[in-house]
Amino acid sequence: MNKKELSYIKENHTDARFDLDFLFEMIDEIQNLDQSELLQEESGRFSFSIDLPSMSPSEAWGDPSSQDRDQILKIFSVVRGGRDMRAKISDINKFLDPKAARRRRSPGVIINMMMVVEALQATLNDFNESAAGFVFEGFMAALTGGKQIAGKVGGTLPIEDFVAFSDYGGDAGVPVSLKLLTIGGVTKGSYTNLVDYLLVRGQTSIKYLIAFKYTTEQGVGELQFWEFEVNTSNFLDFFKGVGGGLDLLRGEYDWPDLYRAQEALAKDNSKENRVAMGRMLMRTSGYKRGLLPAFIEAGGQNPEEVEAGLSPEEREERELAAQKKAAKKLRDAEKGREKVAANIAAQQAALDSEEPIAESFHQREKRIMSEEDSLLLEGEKEGSQWKATFPQLQRLGDTIGWTAYGIIDLSQQRIDELAEIYSEKLKGDVMVLLTEAKNLAENIGAYYREKRRSKATAAADTAIQSTEKISDVLEKDPRYAKDAEDV
Repeated sequence: MNKKELSYIKENHTDARFDLDFLFEMIDEIQNLDQSELLQEESGRFSFSIDLPSMSPSEAWGDPSSQDRDQILKIFSVVRGGRDMRAKISDINKFLDPKAARRRRSPGVIINMMMVVEALQATLNDFNESAAGFVFEGFMAALTGGKQIAGKVGGTLPIEDFVAFSDYGGDAGVPVSLKLLTIGGVTKGSYTNLVDYLLVRGQTSIKYLIAFKYTTEQGVGELQFWEFEVNTSNFLDFFKGVGGGLDLLRGEYDWPDLYRAQEALAKDNSKENRVAMGRMLMRTSGYKRGLLPAFIEAGGQNPEEVEAGLSPEEREERELAAQKKAAKKLRDAEKGREKVAANIAAQQAALDSEEPIAESFHQREKRIMSEEDSLLLEGEKEGSQWKATFPQLQRLGDTIGWTAYGIIDLSQQRIDELAEIYSEKLKGDVMVLLTEAKNLAENIGAYYREKRRSKATAAADTAIQSTEKISDVLEKDPRYAKDAEDV
């Protein structure tokens, strides 16, 4: 393979609006892909009609330190809206509006927006339910110029899934708890973690972004976005209005005192007010194994603040204690698994011996499943979860700022209609660029994978031809001509 010919475009046309740097990075990655992946085409996507560069969404999109991040942000930068999440979702919606599509002119914007939409479709359709939620967090982090949250924050389990606009400067960004649900799904959350978020971490509010998906045989055909906020002013009313909330709040206090504590906290988010509120909430039935007791004992210091004030000897002692605790937890879990296995074995032995058993099969099944749950789920926060239905969130309305962000139409009919419109917009040299860029990537991948020298050489020749065609198209533009003056 003649690297000189392959590097020509990269060296001479890095300012091209079609982002050739991304193309060459994609070429480097494609060497590790199976050929079956290269040849896969999905119906109901823009790439079915137009040869778009592929983007595989991943959690790396939400990591500002990842190698993919810069290129991803360049593509997502075409989505307008600034620091307004609702405006960004609205801009994607405008791109998917056939009337607005007919007025678009910029090939670069069209291509990048198609790649954004395809990435969204891949996030929703190409992963199982649990993985889709995690990848969706990375997608939203990239869309908002934010970062995905995976580990502990302030020594507590985070309730935010990503922080929007953290790359915009000026502040730390907007914490967001993201929920990807089917139509009619229930929004859930940890009471304990939310209390720790507001009191131990001292945060004043958390945004909840709910995405309801409507699925057809072709995949997710519609995505509805809604938002609400829980803060130091409304969280008591929020819990009272959602499923199980009153049970979670049940405790040893007087309601007027609790509301007065909330009012004081809303006015002044001081450690003193957080401790005062915490003394009551830690005695509520829904608060399970949280950090409030340690927070109050430390005089309003969170775990990170306490850790910072420890001596080296104290740190070592805490580390040894944590290791012992982890070892005990592991031993208990193993005992639990052994007990479950023994119960199952005993049940099977009884069945094999055909001895009479006092309880019915369904009774035995229910009992064993209950034992499994109690043992294997040890450490979970039983009774610490709130659940909110759509009607409940609607009724809370202005209290929580319940707001519709719009509906994104991803139906195959809509995508097919838009693909036809945008194909017409991209006809001519632009389509040549996209087609040959795809051919170039595939044939370079084939060159490195093929064991037969003859096939590898043929792939190399085809790649060089694609390189030449791309060069010819670019050199038609005076900006990219070899003898062009600097503009």
